[in-house]
Amino acid sequence: MTDTGLAFLCGTDLDTFDPSGPAAFYDSSPVLRHRYRQVADWTGVTPGRLLGRDRARAGARERALLGRLAPATAMLGIHDVLAVHRIRPGVLGGLGVGAMVASCLAGALPRDALIRTLADGGSPDEPDRAGAVALAFLPAGHDPEWYRGALHAGVRYCGSLGEDTSGTYRVVLLTGYADALGRLATEAPKGAVRIGESPGVTVHGPLGRAAHRRMRRLVTGLPFTAPVLPLCSALEAKTLRTADDVGELFLRNVVQPADLGSLTAEMHAHGTRLGLVLGPSLPRNLLRFPFPVVQVESPADIARAISAILEFGVEMSPAGHRMPHWA
Repeated sequence: MTDTGLAFLCGTDLDTFDPSGPAAFYDSSPVLRHRYRQVADWTGVTPGRLLGRDRARAGARERALLGRLAPATAMLGIHDVLAVHRIRPGVLGGLGVGAMVASCLAGALPRDALIRTLADGGSPDEPDRAGAVALAFLPAGHDPEWYRGALHAGVRYCGSLGEDTSGTYRVVLLTGYADALGRLATEAPKGAVRIGESPGVTVHGPLGRAAHRRMRRLVTGLPFTAPVLPLCSALEAKTLRTADDVGELFLRNVVQPADLGSLTAEMHAHGTRLGLVLGPSLPRNLLRFPFPVVQVESPADIARAISAILEFGVEMSPAGHRMPHWA
């Protein structure tokens, strides 16, 4: 495919997931409703649950499951809505769950295999001591590795999201046990550590070893193929080109820190002039990118995306152009 200059970014569940945008898409788009019903057929999780209905009353295991399935379903469905408007990516990449979704959209894995893997892809390592993820805001000059010295037992550095839009702070990801993160947050300056509410989140860090063993079992039977579109890793500045590359990404994604800067730098090297963030899967208007970014999480964002495409000279897909059949 000729490079269009357009990147699709797929985030992960950092408790930025506001279901109101996907719910508005669900009400307005038959294409997106179809995708949600597909996921319901594959997993038994109803569209209402995927769109946040009664999530607060769910138990820890169900919330952990929804923390994977809800953003993934939204990203897949919004991709399909954009395709109706002939908006298709030239390059893809993602963080956490989004790395797996991006692999699917790049043609490296069928959708049903992705969703079933996410449905069976882990549970809290210790049901009585739930895991969690947090955003930490450090002065921009600090090396993220410095944070290792300040961490309590049961908390680990698991990734960098780069600087905020003002350049004042470096935003890093912490993962670990919720109680340990809570103690750290109370001792840090007010607002410096913001803990998410999703239990069982131990990806991108050494506390995910149990999930890593589970993922290794799942990955063994997955029908990976070489990506049809450029697929960038968030674990290093690299474009994944083979089925084995994608399988390794799924495994390493669970225990290795992510780096949004490496991902976006690799996308930039592919000629990206504009990025679209699929769904409410990254903090909106918080992070600095090397190219303009529009977040597409509700029907109103389609017009914003089209305006940005025209403004930055991104090519629309030609009529009749088809994505990989799995995507």
